[in-house]
Amino acid sequence: MKSKITLALVIITVAITACEASVDRIQPHDHTGKLAPYFPRPFSEIKLTPQDEAQLARGKPVLKQIEGEGVVCIQDIHAPKAAVWNQILDFGMYKKKVNLVLHSSNYYVDKSNEEAKRIKTKVKLGILPGYSYDLYYDHIFYPQKDSMTWTLDYSRKSDMDDVSGQWHIEERDNGSKTRVFCACDVLLREFVPVSIMSSISRAALKLATGWVKKQSEQNADSFHVAEQFGYRRMTPVAVAV
Repeated sequence: MKSKITLALVIITVAITACEASVDRIQPHDHTGKLAPYFPRPFSEIKLTPQDEAQLARGKPVLKQIEGEGVVCIQDIHAPKAAVWNQILDFGMYKKKVNLVLHSSNYYVDKSNEEAKRIKTKVKLGILPGYSYDLYYDHIFYPQKDSMTWTLDYSRKSDMDDVSGQWHIEERDNGSKTRVFCACDVLLREFVPVSIMSSISRAALKLATGWVKKQSEQNADSFHVAEQFGYRRMTPVAVAV
């Protein structure tokens, strides 16, 4: 698997740098969206088998293909929902927590709408030594729906052609645990074989849910960032034995 991911990274690096020159990031992107956007909703069409549930109980992720759409990665986390959102929304700390992230910072935040918080974030990813690319994301966090969607910020020039994704979380075990769903579709500027893109997309989804699981479980009592974005912490309900 590692060799396949490394090969994919090399191909993607070549594809990106082949079209890379002196880029004016303040100029608009080449388009305003090619990939279908995600909407804040539960992934209710996903049906988990007993084998899937057993794998989740062992702490392992499960990948499911949605008909007509992309792949969704599911992961169970031993932490309350607020702790999970605390990690996902703490974009300024991604460099310290997420592999390949060289820089991450918000350049626009609008919390005025209680139902939908907008967060625009610049992320610099290092694919291989000496190679990196810049992405400008436009996130919308829906605290009351336990979802966050994102695309590129089309008012700025990113190195990928398009990105569309969603986080959605659900309460488990009376609030002491959380089930996380993550989907992300990527479109590169140059052609990359479907098999290579599929392999790296699946690996990236596992990495994403994996670091969120690790950090959330290690910081299960941290909620300050989530609360800044209007997320109300719920106290897990004790179950009588």
